[in-house]
Amino acid sequence: MTDVLVSPDVRELARFTTELVAKGQPWCENSLDGPARTPEEERIARPLADLLEGWGFSVELVGRSPRRPNVLAYKRFGDGPTLMLNDHLDTYPSGPPSRWQVCTESPYTAVELDGRIYGRGTSDTRANLAALLTAAKRIVDDPPLYGALLVALTVDEERNGVEGSQYLVEQQGLRPDASITVEPTAWRDGDDSGIALAVAQTGHALLDITARGRSSHIWRPDTGINPAQFLVEFLAGLRTRPVQDWPVSVVGLGAGEAGMAQFTPLSATARIAAVNVGPEVAAGELLGAFDRRLAKESPEGITAAVEYVDGPTFVAGTHRVDDDDPLVTAIRRSYRQVTGESVRTYTKPAFNDTIRFRHAGIPAVTFGPGDDGWAVYDESISLQTMSTAIQVLEQAVREYLSADRNG
Repeated sequence: MTDVLVSPDVRELARFTTELVAKGQPWCENSLDGPARTPEEERIARPLADLLEGWGFSVELVGRSPRRPNVLAYKRFGDGPTLMLNDHLDTYPSGPPSRWQVCTESPYTAVELDGRIYGRGTSDTRANLAALLTAAKRIVDDPPLYGALLVALTVDEERNGVEGSQYLVEQQGLRPDASITVEPTAWRDGDDSGIALAVAQTGHALLDITARGRSSHIWRPDTGINPAQFLVEFLAGLRTRPVQDWPVSVVGLGAGEAGMAQFTPLSATARIAAVNVGPEVAAGELLGAFDRRLAKESPEGITAAVEYVDGPTFVAGTHRVDDDDPLVTAIRRSYRQVTGESVRTYTKPAFNDTIRFRHAGIPAVTFGPGDDGWAVYDESISLQTMSTAIQVLEQAVREYLSADRNG
């Protein structure tokens, strides 16, 4: 068997990551509140399907649209369970290129600097994808005796997986015995760093709040009831006193009309993202809680309402995968073998495909080299952390697939 402690070729890893960062962009950009154009992940899905087929996988492209196919690549080694390695093909929008200070040519032209690769999709998630694929190649080049490996590369993850992971579990009956989503879980604490193992995840909601009041002339604010002022104060209160245990981020504000600056606005709007949503929370429960807070704090003359943003904008969190689950055990042992350290476990405060798999009853965790909390612009990833992740993933897959045989 290949020694998993042999590090991957860093130069080849950098080359592969640079290639994946650019592949299919900017047509793979996707946004939680609805992208400017429908993503076309086929621009990366089809080349990767060909790559995996060349490595000996049986590959299928499935999806509601030919322009948005999920890649399912399957390789059976022998009797035993099927372990899935998952990542996604869409990315966050890159934003204005002028905001990128390292990738000055384009956010999709990756730059290597001081042991890191910079570019949109490095930390989330094209570099994680490079790590996943590299681990998969090492496994099929020296195949285990038991089990099967399924590589599932999904579309639409950035918009809560409706066309990707949710479609696969609900419409295609996807049910591997266990799953590792290779997404950002890397951490840094002073001089210490590592890759954590997310055994649970919290959900989120995207909400629109609208407030209406009474306009006044700017010289006589005392004669009006300003909905914009109310929203500013209400949002400030949410920061210090969140509804239940759901912190919010304000992602949009609107008030006033062009050419009407002599008057206070008749209405004002705010778009907020509520996070830390647990597994037992229902969509109606969360909406009702925010509605009650609005009603309680709206002064006389203000009418306020809250609703979900159109689209798949509510996702509940997941229950924790047990510490003694075979997959968790395999990753713990593999991490210690590769790094000499114990892996940290935690609840990841973000959406990825793991949530859809857990909702379907699959033992699913998240483990990947991307930074859990990467920069909006000049996003980057450590090549050394990628190398560590590849070794841990390879060893964990081998251990999980052989666990029953080894007793």
